[in-house]
Amino acid sequence: MKNRYLLLLKMQLYNLFGMNCIFHSHNQKEKRRGIALGGITILIIGLMIVYSTIIGMSLASMGYANILPTISILLCSLLTLIVTFLKSSGVLVGARDYDMVMSLPVKNSEVVLSRLTVVYLTNLLISIIVVLPSFVIFWIHAEAGIWGNIMYLLSFLFLPMIPMIISLGLGVLISAVSSRYKHKNTLSLVLSTLIVLLIVVASTRAQSMNMDEILNIGILFSYMTNKFYPPAVLISKAVEQQNWLYFLAFVGMSVLLNIIFISIVAHFYQKINTAICNHSVVRYKGKALHVSSPFKAMYKREFNRYFSCTIYALNSTIGMVLLLVVALLLLFISPEALEQQSGIVDLSQILRQMLPLVIAVFVTMTSTTSASLSLEGKNRWIMCSVPVRDIDIFNSKIAVNLTIIFPFVLISAGLLGFRMRISLIQAVLLCVVPTVYACFISVLGMYMNVKFPRYDWTSEYYAIKGGAISVLATMGIGMLSSLVPLFICIAFQNISSLIMVATSILLLTFSLILYKQLQAYQLCEIIYKS
Repeated sequence: MKNRYLLLLKMQLYNLFGMNCIFHSHNQKEKRRGIALGGITILIIGLMIVYSTIIGMSLASMGYANILPTISILLCSLLTLIVTFLKSSGVLVGARDYDMVMSLPVKNSEVVLSRLTVVYLTNLLISIIVVLPSFVIFWIHAEAGIWGNIMYLLSFLFLPMIPMIISLGLGVLISAVSSRYKHKNTLSLVLSTLIVLLIVVASTRAQSMNMDEILNIGILFSYMTNKFYPPAVLISKAVEQQNWLYFLAFVGMSVLLNIIFISIVAHFYQKINTAICNHSVVRYKGKALHVSSPFKAMYKREFNRYFSCTIYALNSTIGMVLLLVVALLLLFISPEALEQQSGIVDLSQILRQMLPLVIAVFVTMTSTTSASLSLEGKNRWIMCSVPVRDIDIFNSKIAVNLTIIFPFVLISAGLLGFRMRISLIQAVLLCVVPTVYACFISVLGMYMNVKFPRYDWTSEYYAIKGGAISVLATMGIGMLSSLVPLFICIAFQNISSLIMVATSILLLTFSLILYKQLQAYQLCEIIYKS
């Protein structure tokens, strides 16, 4: 079993980090892509370490070094919960290589354990990034003794286990429940979105509290933690009291829950995947056939593809969902109340002037096109065989992204404009600026995916989030294109309208240039070169 498990784990790790392409590919483009992705990953890790260190030093300077273990453990657990849940689809169930792996002489438990190990290693990296700076600061400023520090250090290895199991269990449960229904992907998307919204609402509620409320909530949360999440209490007491019994209890609980989870998922592994991979049987009824344009046919196909992949829809829609949540929250919270709670002078006036760019920030988080070409995967030959112009295929993918963005922007802009009581000029900018950004991010995502497609994925997660350069580049450029003008407008409020107009003209020009580039691309050449 050990050798088979290690081989499966090796396959998963090679696919996760793209090491096969870096070490064995003769394509220099693939190697450069892998090296660039590694550089971006190192940069992100460095930034996370810096921010974690700043937070730890701030607490230590205020004399709260002793609570660093509890805070770091809870923060690590929360991050693990969110990150694991967002990528839970396609990890244990619904993977593209399911048929190939199950045809090998391996057990279900070995397959589940190998996939679980990859998720664990990813979350372990997050734990180290979050906890290691706190550990160093705790070692310097607190008096926990040598054994307390050792237990705190060893806890790194076990912190991600229980939150990871909770998130993956929730993801498997959602997939299992939704697989019993005809529109299982839509149901899975709705359930996943609701859970993300609960997390967002809870976070927003926490940020709107004053210090006394936060202190009261902290006491209540400590009580709730002692009652419902004993692992955090066990490790905190183990470090504080230098008690190995508490530490061993924490380790035993983490390992035992993982064993139980692996056993249950391995037992139902084939049944769940079979239910997810099966398609609902629909009784065919003869109807009159309708002829549509090539663009319309490709648009329908792309739209159906969008809702057929839960992680694709959730990842690309979350920006618009958050925008709508913000608009609805502001219906019940006045701008003046926000100004009083935040302590920022003239916050309501700043929000009123910057509203178009605030919406644009959410728009730049939404790009289905940055992964739409990669998601064709092994079926990409279809795009070369259909009698449709290449630009019509690109247009259909761009149109889907615009279809998703515009309804959310229209509703949210209307609610925010009504709540903020904007002027006529501000209303015009509120319509023009988000529209320009929607066109820009749609074309940019399509261009990036044409330049950096990724077809060699075994799970849709890897084409959408797992190191896809087109997705990372689109999101990075998009966020910069909205945040930089936003900060400039805040600094120069007197000419903020002119800055927005100039930015819109610049982005619209850039979008037209990128679109001209798309018109010159031959899709079949891109596919076969990749």
